[in-house]
Amino acid sequence: MIVRLVGGPLHGGELPGMVGQELADLVRRGLSPAQACVLTVGSCPGVTDVLLAASGAPHWKKAADAVAQPSLTAAQLREITGVLASP
Repeated sequence: MIVRLVGGPLHGGELPGMVGQELADLVRRGLSPAQACVLTVGSCPGVTDVLLAASGAPHWKKAADAVAQPSLTAAQLREITGVLASP
């Protein structure tokens, strides 16, 4: 079995600042931008584990809750990619 571990899913904290609530809601309604980013990374094909680090227990819990959600489908990932690729 091949394990594909992703570390730094928020790119050092930069990624959530680039994601507005509208995009976060497209990923999954009710998630924060940071949670939406973590869920999207964890849903990518081939990713089996996401290495999470946080500045405190509350942030870690929110990230862990996002990863524990059902993965996004391939169609959802394509839709998100399409939105990001739009001019």
